[in-house]
Amino acid sequence: MTDKPTEIVLLTKEFLAYLEQEQRYSPLTVSAYGRDLAEFAAFLVDYDLLQAQQPARVDRQTFRHFLGRLRERGLSPRSVARYLTSLKSLFKYLNRSEAIPSNPAADLRTPKYAKAVTEFLTEDQVMELMKQPPEDTLAGLRDRAILELFYASGIRLAELTALTVDDVSFTSNTLRVVGKGNRERVAVFGPPAVAALKKYLKARRADGEQVEYHHPLFCGRGRRPIANRTVQVLVRRYLEKVAEARQLSPHLLRHTMATHLLNRGADLMAVKDFLGHESLASTQIYTHVTMERIKQQYGQAHPHAE
Repeated sequence: MTDKPTEIVLLTKEFLAYLEQEQRYSPLTVSAYGRDLAEFAAFLVDYDLLQAQQPARVDRQTFRHFLGRLRERGLSPRSVARYLTSLKSLFKYLNRSEAIPSNPAADLRTPKYAKAVTEFLTEDQVMELMKQPPEDTLAGLRDRAILELFYASGIRLAELTALTVDDVSFTSNTLRVVGKGNRERVAVFGPPAVAALKKYLKARRADGEQVEYHHPLFCGRGRRPIANRTVQVLVRRYLEKVAEARQLSPHLLRHTMATHLLNRGADLMAVKDFLGHESLASTQIYTHVTMERIKQQYGQAHPHAE
């Protein structure tokens, strides 16, 4: 036996680098893809070593056996669907990069499963959240600005940590954001975020920093760009004081922003653009909230509702 990695392993590494470097997927997302695909690569070695060495030989039957193996382990339809998404993305990439002549995963059907209800904060919880960071320390002012910007603009974690001072326009109250797939968009933010950002930048200058346009908007230790993990930890710490959602993460604020926009009458297509979604289907996860509001209003107002 040789320790030389199989061709499917080498191509998977290439694919993951593509997701991270060109598509700008978050480290957590790339890691999740990596785990799923490593499991598939290990399965291939056991199932058909020739396919592991020559991925062009992989066919629909191979996928069926792999997905069947997952079901035998008792994985839920949602988990099986996640593996399938990883596989379809990999083989689409391999086909496009001409590593394989055709995509055997193109027509595979994703298992149906009940969609999880998207969690969000109430407007009162958001108001309480913004009171949590102390305003007498530089770190506290930074944290308040981070929370305000997440909620105001709906940007993703990786988008926020990549921001520079030059990406912010206080003239138009907008951000220049580079999202997934290197797609650039403009995100807007309102007066509370403006005030929080200006206070934070003023405090940095008062602390002796020469804040230049090319400097990171949010800094960690040594005035280096703040790490994704640092932001995750601080956001969770503040959210724990006001909410009991399953996932206390920056994404909860993104969900909250979208939900509050729709509840106050924003157009779904506009929210899609605010969030930087490529497909409207990604934005439609928020429509359950507005539908519940519509039903409530119908029940209160329509003569035949009861």
